[in-house]
Amino acid sequence: MTRDEKIEELTEVLSAGKIFTQQAKERIEEKTDEQLDYILSPIDQCIYLEACAGSGKTEVLGLKAAYEICRWISRQTGIAVLTFTNEATATIADRVSSFYGKPVPSNHFIGTFSSFVHGHIAQRFGYKFYDIPGDRTDKSFRIIGSDTNPYGNQWLNNYRLEFPFPKQTIYASQLYYKGSCKDWFVSQGESTKSLTEMYNSVECQQYIAEIRRRKNAPYLFQLNYLKDQIKECKLKFWHDGFANFDDMNLIAHRCLRDEIICHFIAKKFPVIMIDECQDLSANELNILSLLITAGVTVHYIGDLHQAIYSFKDSCPALFLDHLTTHHFETMHLSQNFRSTQKIVDFSRKMGGIDYSISGSVESKCGNYDCCYVEYDDDEKDAIMAFTDMLNRFDIPINDAVVLVRTQTAKQKLSHGPSNDHKTHPIINAIQLWQQNEPVARQTALSLLAYQLQRWMGFHGKSNNYYYSDEVCPNVVSWRLLLRNILVELCSDPVMTTVDELTYGSWYSKNKERVISVIAHHLNTIGQDLPVITIRTPKGTAKQPMVQIVLPEEEQLCVETIHSVKGGTFDAVLLLSSPDARGKTGFWENWLKSDDESGRIGYVACTRPRYLLCWGVGNLSDDQRRKLEELGLAKLNNDTP
Repeated sequence: MTRDEKIEELTEVLSAGKIFTQQAKERIEEKTDEQLDYILSPIDQCIYLEACAGSGKTEVLGLKAAYEICRWISRQTGIAVLTFTNEATATIADRVSSFYGKPVPSNHFIGTFSSFVHGHIAQRFGYKFYDIPGDRTDKSFRIIGSDTNPYGNQWLNNYRLEFPFPKQTIYASQLYYKGSCKDWFVSQGESTKSLTEMYNSVECQQYIAEIRRRKNAPYLFQLNYLKDQIKECKLKFWHDGFANFDDMNLIAHRCLRDEIICHFIAKKFPVIMIDECQDLSANELNILSLLITAGVTVHYIGDLHQAIYSFKDSCPALFLDHLTTHHFETMHLSQNFRSTQKIVDFSRKMGGIDYSISGSVESKCGNYDCCYVEYDDDEKDAIMAFTDMLNRFDIPINDAVVLVRTQTAKQKLSHGPSNDHKTHPIINAIQLWQQNEPVARQTALSLLAYQLQRWMGFHGKSNNYYYSDEVCPNVVSWRLLLRNILVELCSDPVMTTVDELTYGSWYSKNKERVISVIAHHLNTIGQDLPVITIRTPKGTAKQPMVQIVLPEEEQLCVETIHSVKGGTFDAVLLLSSPDARGKTGFWENWLKSDDESGRIGYVACTRPRYLLCWGVGNLSDDQRRKLEELGLAKLNNDTP
């Protein structure tokens, strides 16, 4: 087919019997030959669409899905279009709807991979294999997060791992299985550890040796015993109708090993299309392998060079093996619509990509599309140099971002109250509440909740005002409680007067009043405030009070690399903060295209349109030469 014939075919199918806008027609006419070839590719052939950064893959997926849904005949079967976040789901659904022209029929599914697996497989059929008692109408699993506080949920003691790990108790809700390494892991707070590594640790082995000596049982607590205990603990957990999010993939896999169920799902959804396929875990690939074997056609859309979620058990090597095993055809999108050619070429080199990629954005920074700036001891020197570049090339500061590797680096460099707001949470909450601005008040509620969590010893998530059902029956009541506390505190002029005060003097005047107000409001929901003493945080008593405000002027945004995956900015400063050993930082790892550190660097370097700048610590001559050979221009303080 010629290009015109491809466009005509798409337009004819999509416009049949429905509203088809001129804008949709123009969007089709803008598609490259590569994009058109994939959109019109056979729906019964398993395809991996390798889409470079900025290639418009979500747009292409939306158009492909709309085209196939228009051609779909059966009302009993459908296409499943899957991704990994609710935000991405909304974006894809919007793309499909914009081309389809009317509501998508209910026999098709657009949603997250987990919601598909949970809703259509695990929840629907899991009870058959784990004998969930339930009742006639409800034999579903209740999802228990790994962060559920066992102290406020004593029933979790029924699902403890009976194994002598010193000084810690492990619950079934904290256990999950990583298919890539075929091992169980435990998630406790911010920590995730392999149980095998925990078992082999010096501390655990010494503990076991002592028990064996006391009981005169030299073979007690072998590793195989641990694995049997895990299995027993998990099966009891599932039998009683509980599961964590990761368990649902294991339960779904067990369901699909039943040929009748597997063929039922394969018949209901004979086509599955998955965006951001590089983020698939080993357990998710196992599920898809069973479905493919049962006759499901799968289309993967993604870029393995952007696989940066190993902590979620994504593994490019396993994905490539999966493609080979199931005889996938590979197609490419090699046109980058996001960045200039210099940025594309540099990113391709550092990513080790062996096919050519074309950039489509016209340069506006001359020789400095890709550059680097050195700093001595303070990363903020690099930020200042980057800001000067923005001014020089007329790039708005709100279209630029500083990218860092860790949350710690982000907190260190962020502007406004987030830098130090938790040092004086009550003071900062009061000041922010008085601004009467939505963002400021949300921050105030969160700060107050953070302090209450510390005082009362419960556990909640920061993105939900630290709410815990141990304290309050629902999140609405919790937010109302926080609001009422702040309203009363802010009604007291002594509380809100900070001019010419030190932190120490403010605490001296207000600590008793703070305790009294909070205790009173907690009492209204049947909670007691523990006996507490409010003290000035160490080293701040003599410091002048600082007026806490959300910055009104535009400030340069600081984000982690993981948080901007999929995003686009006019300019990016990729800041290589010093590592824990005080060395030059992360940048040398970004040049390792064969591991995740390199892929993280690649993701960061493919975000900007016009300007990519690396901020690096002092370099040797060899290091400078290395960066310049890759295509980074040296940015000096006197650069014109």
